[in-house]
Parts: sequence; structure tokens; C-alpha cells
Amino acid sequence: MPKFASLRPLFIILIILTSLAVVGKFSKKSYSLSLSNVSVTLSNSRLSFKGALTSGNAVGATFAYINTTQEAYPSTSASQLVEGDIVRIGANNTMGSYTVASTSANNLVYITSGLASGNATAGNDVIASASSNLTVRFTTVNTIANGRFRILVPADSNAARSTDGIPDVDKFDGGFSSGPTSINATVTCPADVGATYDFVDGAATRSAVTIAGNNYHTFECAYSGAGTNTTAFNGISQGYFVINNLINPAPSSTHTIGVADTPRVIIQQLDSSLQVVDQTTVAIGLIEAVKVTASVSPQITFKILPVAGGTGSVCGGTTTVSTTPNVVPLGELLVGTFTNAAQSLSVSTNAVNGYAVTVIENDQLGRNGGTCTGDPGKTNNSDSRTENTSCIPDTVGDGGAMTHTASAEWGTTTNKGFAYTLHNYNSVSNMTLPFQYNTNSGNCSGGGNCFRQFADAENSTPENPETIMSATIPAENHNAYICYRAVIGSIQSAGDYENYLTFTATSTF
Repeated sequence: MPKFASLRPLFIILIILTSLAVVGKFSKKSYSLSLSNVSVTLSNSRLSFKGALTSGNAVGATFAYINTTQEAYPSTSASQLVEGDIVRIGANNTMGSYTVASTSANNLVYITSGLASGNATAGNDVIASASSNLTVRFTTVNTIANGRFRILVPADSNAARSTDGIPDVDKFDGGFSSGPTSINATVTCPADVGATYDFVDGAATRSAVTIAGNNYHTFECAYSGAGTNTTAFNGISQGYFVINNLINPAPSSTHTIGVADTPRVIIQQLDSSLQVVDQTTVAIGLIEAVKVTASVSPQITFKILPVAGGTGSVCGGTTTVSTTPNVVPLGELLVGTFTNAAQSLSVSTNAVNGYAVTVIENDQLGRNGGTCTGDPGKTNNSDSRTENTSCIPDTVGDGGAMTHTASAEWGTTTNKGFAYTLHNYNSVSNMTLPFQYNTNSGNCSGGGNCFRQFADAENSTPENPETIMSATIPAENHNAYICYRAVIGSIQSAGDYENYLTFTATSTF
């Protein structure tokens, strides 16, 4: 027997084991089980609504009663709907489309049009689909040539139900076929990364993959090229993946209002043999919208604010005296000099049709508050009326044409009396003044001395309050100056003169 012949079987066994070890080393698959920097975001994280009508609904009614029996339907509270939601009510594909006007705290949904025939039956579906786009970002960790990225989105186990356009419980509906919502889920792949990742058009397949008994819609972006282990598909370095037009899930059977449901999305990278190399699972939070409610009452604020003496650029001039919110103290009037004063008026209102501010005087300026019957006193040298030295009259201006409804020039101190003018000093575009100090129309030349009398409640022909500022839309801080001017003649009786003005601000709702 040759030397070492008895050892030959042992050598053969060692060679076989060594060969197996070598084969095992070179055939081992890389399987990291995770991509890095993975994030998944939804453009709309609201849960879809999927409930049913209870009894008591009627054709033509602009409200609908929702079945609130717990666990009977995925959605059992009207509060899960908000104003503006589009709800579909009915059976199968005969659903009517309605817009939510508001909801009550219990089971009542108000809609903007009446329930159509066939849409008011107890048990009819009530659905409001919340659609969204899902954005996926990640960084590769393996260099895989000619592979593909696959995103798996939870789908209903019933393939037809998973794409019928009706929200599914705790699953995303793909809407691949026509249904009440008539949308079609697709995937948008990133732009090519040179020759490293040369993408073809994305492919979407309904309910195509089952993992551990759970069904998933698949969205794939296949590519040619060598791939890398550091490419960041994050929207910064490179593009990212977007799944469009998903219908968000209806609440799960264990859902609690205010606590997010968390379906899981799987992101995979496959090699050229369609074998999974890298995989990461991410949970998404879906929850009801938070409805904020508030009550707004009809509101208007009107302020009369003081203007200090010596203030320039007020109705084209400078004020002579200071005012307070409730007093215009013209002080000692001079025979040949105008006294000028002003107040600032401010209005804010939420009235849809705006506001109007009117003013009327109780009488002309009377000595010691005495009555100035009719139109006492002459107001210019050509006036033939008997002069009443105990009243400072409302002036008729330089040309004698001024009234409480007609503006006129008044820049000459030889024409005595009292009058007012207006100034939109903030140039508010939506505020209307009947005239301003620089009006150039009618009896005014635009030179800066356009005035008007106050309406006089004591006049022998009583005059109505006149609108001095207004708007036809809601207003915030509409401001205007009301400017007062007075000058007296040499025969005016000494004493204290006064009247009072009544301002009224009214909003139109």
C-alpha cells in the first residue's frame, strides 16, 4: 500500500469542505436591511371620512344625520368633517356630491344643497376623501447596478376594494380605476443622476405585493447605471420620489379621535434580479383636522380723536387751537382772522356692506347757548337779512352758495361765520368723503378752501344729518380729519358761544 494511502479519504473530504467554504464566501448576498436618512411625508395628513347615514333624513333637506354607533363604521362623528369638505352620499356609484357648510357637536352635518332622491336612505355611505401626495427621501447605502427603488404603500386585501375610489379602513386607496373620486395614483421618479441612475418612467401597480399577510400597492422607479452607496435623494443633492393622488385611509377599527393612526410604508432597493437588497419601514401619522371655532358678533368702532394746535398739513393748513375728543374750544375769535381746529375720525367695522358716519348740529353757535332761530344774521356784506349779533351763523362762503349739502369756497375773512371741511389724510382708497378741502368741482376751485355748513336741526325747515364719511365694504382704521373754521364781524356781541354736534356711525350688515 502506498505511503499515506490511508489518509486519501481525509484529503478528499478536506478539499470538498474547502471548496464549499470558498463557494459560500463568494456567493453571499449583501443585505443591509436599511437605507439611511429616510423620511416620508404626506402633503395632507387628514384621515378620510367613511361613515353612513342614520334614520331621519329626508329628500331635499340641507342637513344629514350621521350614524354615531361606535365601531359600526370607521367614522362616527360629524366633527371629523369640516366646512368646505366635499362629501358623497348614497350607494355605490350613485352617490350625490355635497359641500359641507358646517357640523354640529353631535351627528348633524349641514350641506349647501338638498339631499337628492335616493341619497337620504339610512345606511347610505357618507364619504369624504382626503387625497394626498406622499414624498419619499433617503440616501443609498449599497452600490447596486441596474436596479430599482420600490415604495410599498398599505392596501386593502381586496384588490377591487383597494382601488374603487372609496376610502379604505387603515389603508390607502389607489383609485387606479374610476370611482367616486376618479383619481389615479402614480409615481414621479427623480431626475437622472448622470449615467449613475438613469430612470425610466415610474410604474404603479395596485395591491401587487403581500408581505407577512399585508397587501401593498407598489410604486417602482427602475434605473440603468452603476449606482452608488452615497446618493442622497433628498430634494437638495438630488430629486426625490413622489407618489401622487393617494386617497388617505379612513380611521382604523381601534381609532381614537385625536390619536393618530400610523400605517407603515416600506422603501426598498432591488437589484437587477429583483431581489431586495435594502429595506426600511417608516410609520406615517394620520389624524383628524383640528377645527377651530369662534363667534364674531357685528362690530363697529368709532373714535373722535384730538388734534393739537400748531399741527400742519391738516385740511391744507395749520391748526390754530387744540381739541379734545369731546370739545372743540375755538377760544377767543378774532374779527379779521380765521380760527382753525380739527379732530380725527376713525372707523372700523366687520360689516360686509360697510358703514356711514353722519353729523348734525343742534343749532348755530348761540351766545350762552341761546337759540338761533331760523337763519339769523347776515353772512356776507351783500346779505340783506337782519343781523343777529347774538349768533355766529353758518357761513354761506365767498360766493353766497354754501349750504349743508353744497360745498363752496371760503377763504376770505370778510365773509363771517362757521363751517367745516374734510381731509382723507391717509388716502384710504375704499373710503368715500362727500367733498374735501381741495375739491375742484361745483362751487369749489380746488385751491384748498372748500367748506360746507353743518346740517342744522333747529332750522325752520329741519335739515337731515349729512354723511361725512362712508364705505361699502368692511373697514379697518378708516381715518379722516374734520376741520372747523370760524371768523366773526366787528359787531359780534361779547360772550361765550356754543352749540353741539351729534356724530352717528352706522354699519350695514
